[in-house]
Amino acid sequence: MHVSGKVRVAALVLIAVFGTLIVNAYLVDHDTHAAAPFGGGHVLHLPGPDINVREYGPPTEERAVVLLHGYLASIEWWDRVAPELATSDTRVVTIDLVGHGGSEATSDDNDYNAAGQATAVRRALDALGIRRATLVAHSMGGHIATLVAEQEPGRVDRVAVIDTQGGPGLRDMPVMKTLSCWPLLGALTDRFRSIDALAGRSLQSGFAEDFPVPSLAHRSLERSTHRGVCRSTAAVELNGQRAVADRLAALNKPVLVIWGERDVLAPTSANVEKFTEAGLVPHIIAGSGHSPLVENPDAVIALVAPFVARTHG
Repeated sequence: MHVSGKVRVAALVLIAVFGTLIVNAYLVDHDTHAAAPFGGGHVLHLPGPDINVREYGPPTEERAVVLLHGYLASIEWWDRVAPELATSDTRVVTIDLVGHGGSEATSDDNDYNAAGQATAVRRALDALGIRRATLVAHSMGGHIATLVAEQEPGRVDRVAVIDTQGGPGLRDMPVMKTLSCWPLLGALTDRFRSIDALAGRSLQSGFAEDFPVPSLAHRSLERSTHRGVCRSTAAVELNGQRAVADRLAALNKPVLVIWGERDVLAPTSANVEKFTEAGLVPHIIAGSGHSPLVENPDAVIALVAPFVARTHG
C-alpha cells in the first residue's frame, strides 16, 4: 500500500472513531428515564420533574422531618435512620433528588443544578402538604437544604447537615466522576460506570476505608444517568458564591453539623475548621467516613433525634 493510501486509511479510522465517540456522547448525555417507585417510595407527579418519596409516621401532619440524600445516593441511604425518627406525631419524609433513585432523570441541565434541585424539593413539600420542615441532609443534600432554607425561611425551622462540604475546595472528587465528565471520552467511560470492579474505588471514598461498600451504593450508582453524574453541581455553585458554612450560620436558625472522623471525600480536618470558624462546631462520629448515616446510623440517630424533637415536641 502506498503512503498516501495508508494516510487515507488512517484518516478514515480516525473519522470513524471520532464519529463513534460523538454518537456515544450524544446517546449517553440524552439518557433519561421517567420516575418510578424505588426504595419503598411512591412517585409525586409535579409541574417539573416527578419525584420519588417515602413517608413514615402520620401522613397528614403538616410539620415534617425531611431527609435529603447526597450525590449519586438515594432514599435507601436513610433506611436505618428514618424509621427511628418517626413517631406517632412526627412525620418523616425521604426525597430522591432529580436524577437519583426513583426520581425522574430529565434532559434539562437546569433540573440538576442547585436551583433546580431546590425547586423540586419545594414542589414536593407543597404536594405533600408540608408547611413546616426540619431539613436533615447528607453531603450534596446539605447544599440543597441550605438553599431551600434560604428561599423559604418561614417554612424551614432548622437544618442538620452531615458531611456537607463547607467551603470551596474542601472536597476531593471521586476518580469516576472526573473520568466520566471528560468531553467525548468521558461519555465512553460512563458506559462502564455500573461495573462494580471499576466503580468500587470511587464508591469506597464515600465510606471509611475498612467499611465494605454496601449494595445500596451500587444500586444508587446504577440508577444515575451521565447527566446526573456531571450536572449535579450544587456544591460548587453555592460554595462558589459564598461558603456554605457561612450561609448556614447566617440562617439565624438552629443548625446541627455532623461529621465522620475519617471522611476523605470531604476531608474532616479542613471542613471541621471551616464550620468551627463559622460558629457551627461539628459533632464528630468516631471511625466513620463520609456517610455516617450508613456506617453508624445509631450515632446519627442519637444526635439528630433530640435536635428534631426540640421542634416536634
